[in-house]
Amino acid sequence: MAAIASVRAALADRLVTPWWYHPGFAALLGGCVLALGLGDVFVKIGGFLLLIACSALLARAYRRMTGVWVSGYEAGQAGRWLGMLGVLTGLTFVGALAAGAVSGLQWLVYGLAVVECAGTVVLCRRFDTELRAGLRAGA
Repeated sequence: MAAIASVRAALADRLVTPWWYHPGFAALLGGCVLALGLGDVFVKIGGFLLLIACSALLARAYRRMTGVWVSGYEAGQAGRWLGMLGVLTGLTFVGALAAGAVSGLQWLVYGLAVVECAGTVVLCRRFDTELRAGLRAGA
């Protein structure tokens, strides 16, 4: 059991996200919110495709740096933070689409982008913290 605990602790120590990862991911999501709320159909599609491509590159860089990738679906209790991020992202995407299509209120789209960016950084950092704590605790 001690050996397993030691391996889990070593893995938790390895899963330290670089300082730039969460702000970079937040910028991608915030940019997509802006594209959805302010752009024409081509900008909306381009923003979404850019989000997907750059997210894959971020995940690849993280995997290369740590040697590990933990899916949010397999992260135990830590996964709830990614669930909340999904809800936040869905709400801001739909809100930006609605604001851009119905009201044309650009300030609202910018506000949604800021909320998405800040929420992404906070929720992703909470995910990391709880994931590492869960690994150390054997959860």
